[in-house]
Amino acid sequence: MAKHEDVPLVAKQLARFEPGFLPKTVFEAVARLVVTPTFVLIPLFKRDNKTRVYLTRRDTNDNHYAGLLHPPGKIMLASDKSLHAIFKRLIASELTEIEGISAPRFVKPVYDQIARGREISLVHFSTIRDPGDGVATFDCATLPDDIILTDIPRIQCAVQAFEQNPKS
Repeated sequence: MAKHEDVPLVAKQLARFEPGFLPKTVFEAVARLVVTPTFVLIPLFKRDNKTRVYLTRRDTNDNHYAGLLHPPGKIMLASDKSLHAIFKRLIASELTEIEGISAPRFVKPVYDQIARGREISLVHFSTIRDPGDGVATFDCATLPDDIILTDIPRIQCAVQAFEQNPKS
């Protein structure tokens, strides 16, 4: 625990940052102390009457999930003006290979413990056009072993909502 006299110095140092993106080391330190909000998008489509999902792979130097698969998602930043702005930021950075992305459909919030701390995820699904065999996608009934385990329930609830209304 920080000494009481250190608190004003820490607060003064944090006040130097603009709301929004934080350097990785600062983000990691803060994320350990607070609940981080995330916008998670599960991109789904049908192929041969099976629901498939597009997943992205974490960098091999990721502090917590090096090289693992996960659905696209973004930390919600204080500088984001709306959920739509976060969705657009997500498309621009993690869904560049995908065409025909429908508007996101909210599924549910998921509150849980992940490797970096507590997180509340606003889980959405989006219907995408089948990207073909040139883009790695996965059968939702048999997800790969190298997936972040806390993402499996997120994918499952999105699949259930998608299958109830796949034309979304």
